[in-house]
Amino acid sequence: MSFMGKAGFAVAALGLAAGSVFGAGTANAQSMFGAIAFSTTDWTYGSSSSWPSEQEAREQAIASCGTNGAADCKVMISWANGCGTLVVSDDGVAAASGRTAAEATRAAFERLSELTPTAQLANFGSSDLSGAKVARVVCTANAR
Repeated sequence: MSFMGKAGFAVAALGLAAGSVFGAGTANAQSMFGAIAFSTTDWTYGSSSSWPSEQEAREQAIASCGTNGAADCKVMISWANGCGTLVVSDDGVAAASGRTAAEATRAAFERLSELTPTAQLANFGSSDLSGAKVARVVCTANAR
């Protein structure tokens, strides 16, 4: 192998080694939690993100939902290390989570379509026809 070939190989090997060390996260990285709560009486919602425990995220979402006076707020969805989306239509409300905002939103529209089949139109650019819309998307700080 020529000198240039050896030098190129060394640079590539060094780059791979550095990338594997500096690109790796900590083995015990702490999870972050989020939640979305909803009031069926007032049709208000609250959310929370990046809490160290699921219980704290749930409590904060309920508290956030209740700031406008709603007394019946319940957690619709909670998750770790990702995103949650709340979608609403005239016929219902649904929430879902996913690794990304796009995954969570798609899953929320799929759940809403179980209540009202026209909600699925929102995934095809016809949300005005379905009456469905995204009310809230929230992600933890470590979401991808």
